[in-house]
Amino acid sequence: MSAGSNVKTVKGGNVDNEFAERHITLRGIEYTMKELDVPEYEECLKAAEQSDGSVPFAGLLKIMCLRSITPSIAARRRPLPYPVYRTLENIVNVMHFLDLPDEAKKPDEDDKEPETEDEEAAPNA
Repeated sequence: MSAGSNVKTVKGGNVDNEFAERHITLRGIEYTMKELDVPEYEECLKAAEQSDGSVPFAGLLKIMCLRSITPSIAARRRPLPYPVYRTLENIVNVMHFLDLPDEAKKPDEDDKEPETEDEEAAPNA
C-alpha cells in the first residue's frame, strides 16, 4: 500500500463461507445436497417465475432440488419414487430456508421465559 493511499485494511473473521452439504443414502443410492449460492438461487427464482411475476414455492423448490441434488434427479431414466423425492426435497427445503443460529451467542444468552410466581405463593392474592 502506498503512503498516500486512503485504502485501509479491515481485519475480520473468515470471509469465505463454507457451503453446507448433506449426504443421505436412500434405497441403496447415496445422494448429496449442496447449498446454493446467491446467484444460483436467483437463477432458480427466475426460472420458477410465472408470466404474472409470481413465484410458486412448489415450483421454486423443485428447481432448487434439480440444482442441488447429485446424482442428478433429472438425468434418471425413470422417475424417483415419491417417498425418496419427498425426503430429498425436505432436506433441500430445510437447508435453504432455515435461519442459521448466531454462532457467537453464548448458550446462557438464549431467550428465557421470565420467571413467574406461583399463584398460591403470590402475596396479596
